[in-house]
Amino acid sequence: MRKHIILFFSALLFLFACNDDKDTKGVLGRDDMVNLLVDVHLVDGSLTNQPNGDSLYLNGTGRYFYVFKQHHTDSAQFKKSVAYYVKHPDVMITMYDDVARILQAKLDSINALVAQDNEIKRKRMEKQQKQAQKARRDSSSARMKQDRDKIQLDMIDKERRMRMSRPLPKGKPNPGLKNFRKGL
Repeated sequence: MRKHIILFFSALLFLFACNDDKDTKGVLGRDDMVNLLVDVHLVDGSLTNQPNGDSLYLNGTGRYFYVFKQHHTDSAQFKKSVAYYVKHPDVMITMYDDVARILQAKLDSINALVAQDNEIKRKRMEKQQKQAQKARRDSSSARMKQDRDKIQLDMIDKERRMRMSRPLPKGKPNPGLKNFRKGL
């Protein structure tokens, strides 16, 4: 992005270097120019991050016109203002220091919001992990209880079979065998 900015202003410098017009009529004020440059550079940045390079110029002109409309100016007045400030490099340098400061402040605020969002996502993930761990513990304890119950039932069943397989004293019918056959 810096290459584009340097190239843009270098081209403007060469285009307007020969013009000795000292008239400041129609030149934007310093603060207005700083705010306009911030927005222009934001548009420049959004266009360089655009995935479809073919529509860069088509989408870009509309965005620049919107920025100019927001600042109640047009491209001709912007060019005239840039030409004026290029002839006064000391003012231009201080303006770009302000532009850099404003853009850095915007970047810092965006980074703070992203960090806050990441923190919220991290806490949400930790909560989900704790819930998943609790569910695993609960399911493993439930599984252990089922296994224990199954073992107990197997032992009871084994004990019943052993009782049924024992020989009965002579003369007494086996009531368990009768009940067992009814269940089949």
